[in-house]
Amino acid sequence: MSGAHQNSYLDGSDTYLGVCLEDGRSAYWLCTTKLENFEIDRQHGFRLTGFRARNAPTVKKFKKGDKMVIYIHSISRFGAIVEITSDYYHSEQKHWVDEDEMWPARADTKPIIVLEREQFLDVRKLIPSLSFVPKGRAWGMAFHGSIRSMPEDDFKLIESEMRKASILSKRSTTPQDASMDEENAKKSILGMEGLESKSLHDRLCEMLATVGTRMGFNAQTRFPITPEHAYELDVAWLRGKNPELAIEVQIGGNITEAKERLAQARRFNYRKVVMVIEQNQIKRLNGIIKFDDLKNWLEAWSIPSVYEMYTAAEQFFGYYDRLQESRYRERDELGLV
Repeated sequence: MSGAHQNSYLDGSDTYLGVCLEDGRSAYWLCTTKLENFEIDRQHGFRLTGFRARNAPTVKKFKKGDKMVIYIHSISRFGAIVEITSDYYHSEQKHWVDEDEMWPARADTKPIIVLEREQFLDVRKLIPSLSFVPKGRAWGMAFHGSIRSMPEDDFKLIESEMRKASILSKRSTTPQDASMDEENAKKSILGMEGLESKSLHDRLCEMLATVGTRMGFNAQTRFPITPEHAYELDVAWLRGKNPELAIEVQIGGNITEAKERLAQARRFNYRKVVMVIEQNQIKRLNGIIKFDDLKNWLEAWSIPSVYEMYTAAEQFFGYYDRLQESRYRERDELGLV
Protein backbone atom coordinates (compact mmCIF):
# COMPACT_ATOMS: atom_id res chain seq x y z
CA MET A 1 0.00 0.00 0.00
CA SER A 2 1.48 3.31 -1.01
CA GLY A 3 1.63 6.33 1.25
CA ALA A 4 -0.27 8.60 -1.08
CA HIS A 5 -1.12 11.61 1.07
CA GLN A 6 0.91 14.74 0.44
CA ASN A 7 0.73 16.66 3.71
CA SER A 8 2.88 16.20 6.79
CA TYR A 9 2.18 16.29 10.48
CA LEU A 10 2.44 19.31 12.77
CA ASP A 11 6.24 19.27 13.00
CA GLY A 12 6.75 18.96 9.23
CA SER A 13 7.68 15.28 9.40
CA ASP A 14 5.70 12.21 8.37
CA THR A 15 5.97 10.57 11.78
CA TYR A 16 3.37 10.99 14.49
CA LEU A 17 4.75 12.43 17.73
CA GLY A 18 4.82 9.02 19.36
CA VAL A 19 7.73 6.66 19.87
CA CYS A 20 8.82 3.50 18.12
CA LEU A 21 9.59 0.62 20.44
CA GLU A 22 13.28 -0.19 20.67
CA ASP A 23 13.08 -3.13 23.11
CA GLY A 24 12.08 -5.80 20.60
CA ARG A 25 8.35 -5.52 21.13
CA SER A 26 6.11 -5.03 18.12
CA ALA A 27 5.32 -1.47 17.10
CA TYR A 28 2.10 -0.19 15.56
CA TRP A 29 1.86 2.00 12.48
CA LEU A 30 -0.73 4.00 10.59
CA CYS A 31 -0.43 4.18 6.80
CA THR A 32 -2.48 6.70 4.81
CA THR A 33 -3.30 5.78 1.22
CA LYS A 34 -5.81 6.44 -1.55
CA LEU A 35 -8.65 4.14 -2.58
CA GLU A 36 -7.13 3.30 -5.98
CA ASN A 37 -3.88 2.12 -4.40
CA PHE A 38 -5.77 0.22 -1.70
CA GLU A 39 -7.58 -1.78 -4.37
CA ILE A 40 -4.29 -2.50 -6.15
CA ASP A 41 -2.96 -3.86 -2.85
CA ARG A 42 -6.09 -5.99 -2.53
CA GLN A 43 -5.48 -7.45 -6.00
CA HIS A 44 -1.90 -8.32 -5.04
CA GLY A 45 -2.83 -9.81 -1.66
CA PHE A 46 -1.35 -6.98 0.45
CA ARG A 47 2.11 -8.49 0.02
CA LEU A 48 4.13 -5.27 0.26
CA THR A 49 4.03 -1.67 1.42
CA GLY A 50 5.88 1.30 -0.07
CA PHE A 51 6.55 4.96 0.68
CA ARG A 52 8.45 7.94 -0.71
CA ALA A 53 12.22 7.96 -0.53
CA ARG A 54 12.09 10.66 2.13
CA ASN A 55 10.15 8.23 4.35
CA ALA A 56 13.03 5.71 4.28
CA PRO A 57 14.31 6.65 7.80
CA THR A 58 10.87 5.77 9.20
CA VAL A 59 10.45 2.61 7.13
CA LYS A 60 13.89 1.43 8.30
CA LYS A 61 12.42 1.32 11.82
CA PHE A 62 9.96 -1.39 10.78
CA LYS A 63 10.52 -4.77 12.43
CA LYS A 64 9.16 -8.15 11.49
CA GLY A 65 5.95 -8.61 13.43
CA ASP A 66 5.02 -4.93 13.52
CA LYS A 67 1.37 -4.25 12.68
CA MET A 68 0.05 -1.54 10.36
CA VAL A 69 -3.45 -0.09 9.99
CA ILE A 70 -4.34 1.09 6.48
CA TYR A 71 -6.38 4.29 6.37
CA ILE A 72 -8.06 5.45 3.14
CA HIS A 73 -7.99 9.25 3.35
CA SER A 74 -10.45 10.10 0.55
CA ILE A 75 -13.32 8.33 2.35
CA SER A 76 -12.12 8.56 5.98
CA ARG A 77 -12.21 4.78 6.46
CA PHE A 78 -9.96 2.06 7.84
CA GLY A 79 -9.70 -0.75 5.31
CA ALA A 80 -7.08 -3.27 6.38
CA ILE A 81 -4.47 -4.35 8.90
CA VAL A 82 -1.23 -5.99 7.76
CA GLU A 83 1.84 -7.41 9.46
CA ILE A 84 5.40 -6.47 8.46
CA THR A 85 7.27 -9.60 7.33
CA SER A 86 10.64 -8.24 6.13
CA ASP A 87 13.23 -5.59 6.77
CA TYR A 88 13.35 -2.36 4.77
CA TYR A 89 14.49 -2.56 1.16
CA HIS A 90 14.70 -0.17 -1.81
CA SER A 91 12.83 -0.96 -5.04
CA GLU A 92 11.86 1.13 -8.06
CA GLN A 93 9.66 -1.50 -9.68
CA LYS A 94 6.33 0.12 -10.63
CA HIS A 95 3.44 -1.13 -8.53
CA TRP A 96 0.89 1.63 -7.79
CA VAL A 97 -1.10 4.14 -9.86
CA ASP A 98 0.84 7.35 -9.12
CA GLU A 99 2.58 8.57 -12.27
CA ASP A 100 5.44 10.46 -10.64
CA GLU A 101 6.38 8.20 -7.74
CA MET A 102 7.72 4.65 -7.43
CA TRP A 103 7.31 4.54 -3.62
CA PRO A 104 10.76 2.94 -3.32
CA ALA A 105 11.02 2.67 0.51
CA ARG A 106 9.46 -0.75 0.96
CA ALA A 107 8.88 -3.76 3.19
CA ASP A 108 7.01 -7.01 2.65
CA THR A 109 3.71 -7.58 4.42
CA LYS A 110 0.96 -10.13 4.90
CA PRO A 111 -2.74 -9.40 5.48
CA ILE A 112 -4.30 -9.76 8.93
CA ILE A 113 -7.71 -8.16 8.31
CA VAL A 114 -8.94 -6.94 4.92
CA LEU A 115 -12.43 -5.45 4.77
CA GLU A 116 -14.69 -5.27 1.74
CA ARG A 117 -15.85 -1.79 0.73
CA GLU A 118 -19.20 -2.13 2.48
CA GLN A 119 -17.36 -3.14 5.67
CA PHE A 120 -14.86 -0.24 5.80
CA LEU A 121 -14.71 1.24 9.32
CA ASP A 122 -15.64 4.93 9.56
CA VAL A 123 -12.93 6.69 11.56
CA ARG A 124 -15.47 9.23 12.84
CA LYS A 125 -17.08 6.54 14.97
CA LEU A 126 -13.82 6.04 16.86
CA ILE A 127 -12.47 9.59 17.11
CA PRO A 128 -13.70 10.17 20.71
CA SER A 129 -11.81 7.05 21.84
CA LEU A 130 -8.54 7.43 19.88
CA SER A 131 -5.84 9.14 21.95
CA PHE A 132 -3.72 10.21 18.97
CA VAL A 133 -6.58 12.04 17.24
CA PRO A 134 -7.22 15.72 18.11
CA LYS A 135 -10.80 16.30 19.15
CA GLY A 136 -13.06 18.73 17.30
CA ARG A 137 -12.64 20.00 13.75
CA ALA A 138 -8.89 19.35 13.70
CA TRP A 139 -9.22 15.55 13.85
CA GLY A 140 -8.10 15.18 10.23
CA MET A 141 -4.63 16.45 11.16
CA ALA A 142 -3.88 13.09 12.76
CA PHE A 143 -4.09 11.44 9.33
CA HIS A 144 -1.88 13.85 7.40
CA GLY A 145 1.32 12.27 6.19
CA SER A 146 2.05 8.83 4.80
CA ILE A 147 3.25 6.84 7.80
CA ARG A 148 3.48 7.33 11.54
CA SER A 149 3.62 5.25 14.69
CA MET A 150 0.50 4.92 16.82
CA PRO A 151 -0.22 3.91 20.44
CA GLU A 152 -0.88 0.24 21.11
CA ASP A 153 -4.21 0.93 22.83
CA ASP A 154 -5.46 2.81 19.77
CA PHE A 155 -4.33 0.00 17.48
CA LYS A 156 -6.10 -2.61 19.62
CA LEU A 157 -9.34 -0.60 19.54
CA ILE A 158 -9.21 -0.23 15.74
CA GLU A 159 -8.34 -3.92 15.32
CA SER A 160 -11.25 -4.98 17.55
CA GLU A 161 -13.76 -2.79 15.69
CA MET A 162 -12.50 -4.01 12.30
CA ARG A 163 -12.89 -7.64 13.37
CA LYS A 164 -16.45 -6.86 14.49
CA ALA A 165 -17.18 -5.24 11.13
CA SER A 166 -15.88 -8.30 9.32
CA ILE A 167 -17.76 -10.80 11.51
CA LEU A 168 -21.04 -8.89 11.51
CA SER A 169 -20.97 -8.49 7.74
CA LYS A 170 -20.35 -12.20 7.21
CA ARG A 171 -23.17 -12.97 9.63
CA SER A 172 -25.58 -10.59 7.90
CA THR A 173 -24.96 -12.23 4.52
CA THR A 174 -25.64 -15.72 5.87
CA PRO A 175 -29.19 -16.75 4.94
CA GLN A 176 -31.42 -17.01 7.99
CA ASP A 177 -33.17 -20.24 8.76
CA ALA A 178 -36.67 -20.15 7.32
CA SER A 179 -38.08 -20.55 10.82
CA MET A 180 -36.50 -17.26 11.82
CA ASP A 181 -38.21 -14.85 9.47
CA GLU A 182 -39.87 -11.85 11.06
CA GLU A 183 -43.34 -13.33 11.52
CA ASN A 184 -42.03 -16.50 13.12
CA ALA A 185 -39.72 -14.47 15.36
CA LYS A 186 -42.71 -12.41 16.53
CA LYS A 187 -44.71 -15.56 17.29
CA SER A 188 -41.77 -17.08 19.17
CA ILE A 189 -41.30 -13.95 21.27
CA LEU A 190 -45.00 -13.69 22.13
CA GLY A 191 -45.00 -17.37 23.11
CA MET A 192 -41.89 -17.23 25.29
CA GLU A 193 -42.17 -18.20 28.93
CA GLY A 194 -40.35 -16.22 31.60
CA LEU A 195 -41.13 -12.77 30.21
CA GLU A 196 -43.43 -10.59 32.29
CA SER A 197 -44.54 -8.18 29.55
CA LYS A 198 -47.56 -8.85 27.35
CA SER A 199 -47.13 -6.79 24.15
CA LEU A 200 -44.50 -7.49 21.48
CA HIS A 201 -43.00 -4.02 21.99
CA ASP A 202 -42.61 -4.45 25.75
CA ARG A 203 -41.31 -8.00 25.43
CA LEU A 204 -38.58 -6.82 23.05
CA CYS A 205 -37.66 -4.09 25.55
CA GLU A 206 -37.56 -6.64 28.38
CA MET A 207 -35.39 -9.00 26.33
CA LEU A 208 -32.90 -6.24 25.45
CA ALA A 209 -32.74 -5.11 29.08
CA THR A 210 -32.07 -8.70 30.14
CA VAL A 211 -29.25 -9.07 27.61
CA GLY A 212 -27.70 -5.81 28.81
CA THR A 213 -27.91 -6.89 32.45
CA ARG A 214 -26.31 -10.26 31.70
CA MET A 215 -23.47 -8.41 29.95
CA GLY A 216 -22.76 -6.36 33.07
CA PHE A 217 -24.56 -3.13 32.18
CA ASN A 218 -26.99 -1.23 34.35
CA ALA A 219 -29.88 -1.86 31.96
CA GLN A 220 -33.12 0.08 32.29
CA THR A 221 -36.42 0.35 30.43
CA ARG A 222 -38.39 3.59 30.02
CA PHE A 223 -35.32 5.50 31.11
CA PRO A 224 -35.10 9.34 30.90
CA ILE A 225 -32.34 10.52 28.55
CA THR A 226 -31.21 12.77 31.43
CA PRO A 227 -32.88 13.17 34.84
CA GLU A 228 -34.44 16.45 33.69
CA HIS A 229 -35.26 15.35 30.14
CA ALA A 230 -38.84 14.99 28.89
CA TYR A 231 -37.91 12.10 26.54
CA GLU A 232 -37.61 8.51 27.75
CA LEU A 233 -35.71 5.77 25.97
CA ASP A 234 -37.28 2.36 25.54
CA VAL A 235 -34.06 0.72 26.76
CA ALA A 236 -30.80 2.20 28.07
CA TRP A 237 -27.58 0.36 28.86
CA LEU A 238 -25.46 2.28 31.33
CA ARG A 239 -21.98 1.67 32.69
CA GLY A 240 -22.81 2.52 36.27
CA LYS A 241 -24.42 5.91 35.71
CA ASN A 242 -22.60 6.63 32.45
CA PRO A 243 -24.60 6.27 29.19
CA GLU A 244 -23.50 3.60 26.73
CA LEU A 245 -26.30 2.27 24.49
CA ALA A 246 -29.67 3.85 23.72
CA ILE A 247 -32.36 1.65 22.11
CA GLU A 248 -35.74 2.55 20.65
CA VAL A 249 -38.07 -0.34 19.80
CA GLN A 250 -40.11 0.93 16.87
CA ILE A 251 -43.15 -1.36 16.70
CA GLY A 252 -45.99 0.93 15.67
CA GLY A 253 -45.77 4.49 16.91
CA ASN A 254 -44.00 7.40 15.21
CA ILE A 255 -40.66 6.55 13.61
CA THR A 256 -39.65 10.24 13.39
CA GLU A 257 -40.18 10.70 17.12
CA ALA A 258 -38.16 7.54 17.82
CA LYS A 259 -35.35 8.89 15.65
CA GLU A 260 -35.44 12.20 17.53
CA ARG A 261 -35.17 10.45 20.90
CA LEU A 262 -32.04 8.66 19.68
CA ALA A 263 -30.65 11.94 18.32
CA GLN A 264 -31.16 13.46 21.78
CA ALA A 265 -29.42 10.46 23.36
CA ARG A 266 -26.38 11.02 21.12
CA ARG A 267 -26.27 14.67 22.17
CA PHE A 268 -26.14 13.55 25.79
CA ASN A 269 -23.17 11.24 25.29
CA TYR A 270 -24.69 7.86 24.55
CA ARG A 271 -21.88 6.07 22.72
CA LYS A 272 -24.19 4.06 20.45
CA VAL A 273 -27.82 4.31 19.36
CA VAL A 274 -30.01 1.52 18.00
CA MET A 275 -33.50 1.30 16.54
CA VAL A 276 -35.26 -2.04 16.50
CA ILE A 277 -37.50 -1.90 13.46
CA GLU A 278 -39.79 -4.03 11.35
CA GLN A 279 -38.47 -4.96 7.95
CA ASN A 280 -41.12 -2.99 6.06
CA GLN A 281 -40.04 0.21 7.83
CA ILE A 282 -36.33 0.24 6.92
CA LYS A 283 -36.90 2.17 3.67
CA ARG A 284 -38.85 4.80 5.60
CA LEU A 285 -36.08 5.08 8.21
CA ASN A 286 -33.41 5.51 5.53
CA GLY A 287 -35.44 8.30 3.96
CA ILE A 288 -35.73 10.11 7.30
CA ILE A 289 -32.02 9.95 8.14
CA LYS A 290 -30.65 10.43 4.62
CA PHE A 291 -29.34 13.95 5.35
CA ASP A 292 -28.98 13.52 9.11
CA ASP A 293 -25.58 12.98 10.77
CA LEU A 294 -27.28 10.50 13.09
CA LYS A 295 -27.02 7.86 10.34
CA ASN A 296 -23.29 7.63 11.07
CA TRP A 297 -24.02 6.49 14.64
CA LEU A 298 -27.30 4.62 14.24
CA GLU A 299 -27.84 0.88 13.75
CA ALA A 300 -31.10 -0.77 12.75
CA TRP A 301 -31.77 -4.17 14.34
CA SER A 302 -34.41 -6.59 13.08
CA ILE A 303 -36.83 -8.45 15.35
CA PRO A 304 -35.25 -11.84 14.41
CA SER A 305 -31.84 -10.41 15.40
CA VAL A 306 -33.13 -9.45 18.86
CA TYR A 307 -34.68 -12.90 19.26
CA GLU A 308 -31.39 -14.57 18.28
CA MET A 309 -29.40 -12.27 20.57
CA TYR A 310 -31.64 -13.02 23.53
CA THR A 311 -31.75 -16.80 23.08
CA ALA A 312 -28.01 -16.99 22.37
CA ALA A 313 -27.27 -14.89 25.46
CA GLU A 314 -29.43 -17.14 27.63
CA GLN A 315 -27.56 -20.20 26.37
CA PHE A 316 -24.12 -18.61 26.65
CA PHE A 317 -24.61 -17.17 30.12
CA GLY A 318 -26.06 -20.48 31.30
CA TYR A 319 -22.65 -22.01 30.58
CA TYR A 320 -20.80 -18.92 31.76
CA ASP A 321 -22.57 -18.95 35.14
CA ARG A 322 -21.32 -22.49 35.66
CA LEU A 323 -17.76 -21.31 35.01
CA GLN A 324 -18.24 -18.60 37.61
CA GLU A 325 -19.27 -21.11 40.24
CA SER A 326 -16.64 -21.74 42.91
CA ARG A 327 -18.28 -24.10 45.37
CA TYR A 328 -17.66 -27.69 46.32
CA ARG A 329 -19.97 -30.31 44.85
CA GLU A 330 -19.60 -33.91 45.97
CA ARG A 331 -19.93 -36.31 43.03
CA ASP A 332 -19.39 -39.98 42.33
CA GLU A 333 -18.71 -39.26 38.67
CA LEU A 334 -18.91 -36.47 36.11
CA GLY A 335 -21.50 -36.04 33.40
CA LEU A 336 -21.13 -33.98 30.26
CA VAL A 337 -22.44 -30.39 30.44
